Amino acid sequence: MRTTRYFEEQVLRKRPYIELVWCVRIVSDPVRKERQPDGRVRYWGYVPELGGRALRVITLADGTTIHTRSRIGTSRGKIVRLFYYPETDSLYVEFQDRPSVDTKEIGPEIRLDLDDAGRPVGLDIDHASLCLDLSVLEAQGLPHVGARGSAAKAKRSKRPRTSTS
Repeated sequence: MRTTRYFEEQVLRKRPYIELVWCVRIVSDPVRKERQPDGRVRYWGYVPELGGRALRVITLADGTTIHTRSRIGTSRGKIVRLFYYPETDSLYVEFQDRPSVDTKEIGPEIRLDLDDAGRPVGLDIDHASLCLDLSVLEAQGLPHVGARGSAAKAKRSKRPRTSTS
């Protein structure tokens, strides 16, 4: 069974608790199957290796190329990274380079990856170009961070100094 580049680079990397063999098993023998309006196919199944938790796997319209999964990732600093995959119109916003242990579906085609403490590590958006203008990226009101410190350090360094003499 084939997979998309998005699945290889984002899903498996950010969700190391997901095994490709589980996704293949669910697509081959789903508990439930549903075609999305865009032609992609959703498959649901249970994963005994995860204590019987449900796993949803989404394929491209061909019904065999695994694109993503949902429900049942390592920190280089606090850099927000955007990964766009035009072949599947998927956008992944990485907040922390740390594995997730759970995923919450927070809206249609939008999933939030959480670490073991429940903190967000990434946001997964399917059909990104339909709900976002991907031609423009704008950041406003972000704290200035110097090359040697955090935003908190930068803020502290701007405080006025007081004299005791």
